[in-house]
Amino acid sequence: MATVILYYLSYVLFLLLCECNGNLFEDKRRELLNYILSEHFQYSLSMHTKLIYDTGDDLSETNGEIDIELLNSLNQIDIHNMPIIDDYSNNEQALEWLNWYTKIIERYNQISAVLSWNFLTNITKENEQRQTQQELITTLGTVIKDDRIIEKVSVLHSKMENIYSTSTVCEIINPKQCHPLAPDLEELMHVEKDYDTLLWAWKGWHDKCGNQIRPLYLEYIDLLTKNIQENGFTDLAQNWIDDYEMDHGFEEMLDKLLQDILPLYTQIHAYVRGKLCQKYPKKFDCNGLIPAHLLGNMWAQQWNDRLDDVLPYPETPLANMTKILLEKKVTIQEMYLISENFFTSIGMSAMTKKFWTKSMFKKPKDRSVLCHASASDMANTDDYRVKICTEINDDNFYTVHHEMGHIEYFMAYDKVQPIVYREGANSAFHEAIGDTIGMFVLSPTHLIKLDFISEDIINEKYEMNFLMRMALQKVAFLPFAYVMDKFRFALFRNEIDRSKLNRVWWNMRLKYGGLMPPVARSEENFDPGAKYHVVSNVPYTRYFLAHILQFQFHRSLCQIGGQNELPLHLCDIYQQKHVGTRFRQMLDMGNSRHWSYILKTLTGESTFTSEAILDYFQPLHKWIKQENIRQGYPVGW
Repeated sequence: MATVILYYLSYVLFLLLCECNGNLFEDKRRELLNYILSEHFQYSLSMHTKLIYDTGDDLSETNGEIDIELLNSLNQIDIHNMPIIDDYSNNEQALEWLNWYTKIIERYNQISAVLSWNFLTNITKENEQRQTQQELITTLGTVIKDDRIIEKVSVLHSKMENIYSTSTVCEIINPKQCHPLAPDLEELMHVEKDYDTLLWAWKGWHDKCGNQIRPLYLEYIDLLTKNIQENGFTDLAQNWIDDYEMDHGFEEMLDKLLQDILPLYTQIHAYVRGKLCQKYPKKFDCNGLIPAHLLGNMWAQQWNDRLDDVLPYPETPLANMTKILLEKKVTIQEMYLISENFFTSIGMSAMTKKFWTKSMFKKPKDRSVLCHASASDMANTDDYRVKICTEINDDNFYTVHHEMGHIEYFMAYDKVQPIVYREGANSAFHEAIGDTIGMFVLSPTHLIKLDFISEDIINEKYEMNFLMRMALQKVAFLPFAYVMDKFRFALFRNEIDRSKLNRVWWNMRLKYGGLMPPVARSEENFDPGAKYHVVSNVPYTRYFLAHILQFQFHRSLCQIGGQNELPLHLCDIYQQKHVGTRFRQMLDMGNSRHWSYILKTLTGESTFTSEAILDYFQPLHKWIKQENIRQGYPVGW
């Protein structure tokens, strides 16, 4: 068996050093690791426990950060001192090689995490150049062979992120008064109701950001496509889909999930359109498409900030979370403590000391930063961080729980898995963890426990209003998330005429979401480029699937908690440590098994299914169909 192990170790090393076919490398990596680490290998327990869990290096921290020059030097030394394999029957040599490999990878992970953090929290030319220089250092696993391409890709990526983070929209009457996306324009889209003011903000941002991004983005994806094809993939779409390890049928699965949701979505769309038509008479066709700037969000991806205008029962308003937080004088730090308290109440981990000292909780006034919320595993003992330009409002209250969910996942698998398995089961799992907890936190049941609302206000009308709020956040999101990668997959595959990019984007948003741009758009515009995940080249299917998966997690945790008699929207697992234990067991696995196996350990299901989300919203679906008939609102567009 050791001979087989060392054969595969040698072969994987050959692939790494020769920068060979990406698909082949991944297949061999998993095949190898299954031999060494899976429960089926006869030496799995003894070998698994011998694997290093950190580099053991003196990181020589300076000002709280790692010494990047030192780590690069250590790696160059180790790369030139690869363990000699002279006995293909020796298990110890197999372990020595794997430890050598993981030590190098972990150092590079640490460097990458720090350089990314430094740039995103202090956008300067110097920090951009440091990232580029690091990309040019030859590393194990480098797949771009031409240093000039590496540099060009890195520069283009940094330019796009810089445009996104520094673009502003200036007022018409006072052109010297200009507003960044976060927090100014995002907050305006959340709270403003004036049609023309919303139009100014929407058009201003899409023109200022998207138009600049277009030429850079096309050059960027062309370079990535050239590289990815040299490494055995057909295109970037195949590379992104590969994350889910499905031999076939992945896109068909996405199509089916959306089709399952569309009957509910079209009813919500009809209802919201009818209400907005009453508020904005003669502004748009009440039987057709909804202008995208009217839905409370710059990208019309979530509609819950228009809840007050579409409440099923206005006489029974939901508790205003933003108002409650402000009235109770909840500070930004206390928002994080409330979130941490929920996780620890179900037996999960408290945040580390470094989390509290190194995270960016507020937008700094002295430098440019990228305010898009994110969580980071710095690949260094107990160093986990969030980057959020936190404001005291209901959206950020939810976002804090979402990002802390990422941290909980990092901490869970970092403690028990070797470096090769320190990832989410797939990217959708990572996005779903915090959202699952967020669903419990927002429930009326939990808000009563927080003393945010009184129990005596909860009745059937309040519950229906709450379900509408959740649907505007969760269900309305799905067509947008679907289109984000439907569009990019087609672009990556050269299925879109590049002279018609913006037209295709809006045709998709029309077809799947019933939305339209509020003003005429042209091919000078690139409206998808006004969205961070396009600029940063982050796959979006993970968010689509996470919005399905979180309801599967939620329903299963409710069942484990013995709350089968309650409607799903009233379930709360706060302080139920036995429920958290089951949740943590799934998180602990990282990606040590196929995601379908990991999913089944918690839910009993081995694939993504729409059943749980439809169960959750079944009372709303029944009500809204009847209400649309009663109001005479046409369904469809």
